[in-house]
Amino acid sequence: MAFNACITVIAVVYAVLLLRGASTEDFSGSSSDISSSEYDYDYNSSCLYHHLKTTTNITLVINCTMECGESLENGMPCVNVTHPPLNFSNPNLNYTCTVGNCINGTCPSNGTNMTCWAEFDKYVLESLSEIR
Repeated sequence: MAFNACITVIAVVYAVLLLRGASTEDFSGSSSDISSSEYDYDYNSSCLYHHLKTTTNITLVINCTMECGESLENGMPCVNVTHPPLNFSNPNLNYTCTVGNCINGTCPSNGTNMTCWAEFDKYVLESLSEIR
């Protein structure tokens, strides 16, 4: 039962991320401003990654890799480890994150610890409350 709930939460978070990314695009230009290369763009090749927020307003990426397997840019702030272990099914949990910077798809620690948390929008929170 817990496994099904976890899979459901992951699917909802993924769907919300896809929808939020599509809704924040800038549609202010006229159709004559759109270059022909934009028509050729493959929107199905989007590659997402997970992140945590911090008290210092830094976004920390998780694992330095995207869902498609590609590495994130070197130097991006990242989470090396969390205490307690990361649990996306509890939206009210704060973590102590050991921070690092991405290097070739890995996140070596730089020895810094800070408070971090997963940030959910209202749709994910509603889905989580229905599961419980």
